[in-house]
Order: sequence, then C-alpha cells, then structure tokens
Amino acid sequence: MTERAPSLNLRDLFAAKDAAAAKRRAEEREAEEHKKAELAAFSERVQTYEITEEDRERALSRIRRAFEAGERELMLIKFPSTLCEDGGRRINNQLEGWQDTLPGVFHKIYHWWETELQPGGFTFSARIIDFPGGMPGDVGIFIGWPSSLD
Repeated sequence: MTERAPSLNLRDLFAAKDAAAAKRRAEEREAEEHKKAELAAFSERVQTYEITEEDRERALSRIRRAFEAGERELMLIKFPSTLCEDGGRRINNQLEGWQDTLPGVFHKIYHWWETELQPGGFTFSARIIDFPGGMPGDVGIFIGWPSSLD
C-alpha cells in the first residue's frame, strides 16, 4: 500500500491566508492612493475654477425649484472639510471669519451670494454635514430664505 500525501496541511492553509491578507492590504493601499490622487486633483480644480454664467443659472434654477417645492434652503454643493485651511474648525463652531476659510471656488460662491443673492434676501451658511469617525467630514454650502416676507 502506497502512502498518500495529506490533501490538506496547515502550511498551505496559512500560506493561502497570508497571501489573501497581503492582497487585501495591497488593494487597500492602492484604493487609498487613488483616493488621495483624486482629492489632490479636486483640490487643484477648487483653487482654479472660475464660476461661469451657466453655473450661476443652474444654481438659480435649483433655488427656484427648491423654493417652489416649499423648501427653506438648498444645499448648493458639498466638499471635504480637509480643503479648508483649518480643516473646517471655524465652520463647525461658527466662529467669526469662518467664510474666509472657504477654499477657492467656494469662497467665490460666497462672494457671488454676497453681491447678487444677499441683496435679494437670501441667506448663506456652511455647515459640517457629516462626522465620519467623529471627525468633520464634508462641508455643505447652503442658500436659504424665509418662509414668508413678514
């Protein structure tokens, strides 16, 4: 009778487990590097983007639709708080000068509101809208209005 080699052994099982774990770690590193590259590219666009007339018209159309639907505010856009010079701390705590921490195009949106929408009675606010892991996540920029003119 010939002796058969075991069809299953612990060395092979541990090697397969280690290989699978190494593959997962490599995929996680690759995903994290991709996420960082996307954030860097987005950050660059935020700093250089100029608001177009089409952007303004699209925003005004969204505001009109929200108003007609009975809403009191519209989140115009959101972005990672890490793009703020202080990581969103001033916005989160509504400290004086919070609007000065808005990066690039988001500060331009504030200026657009200040010159074109505020005179018409609209409000502007920025808030941290989520807290992943307990830390400030995305910042939402909101345009608001009262429920009546009284």
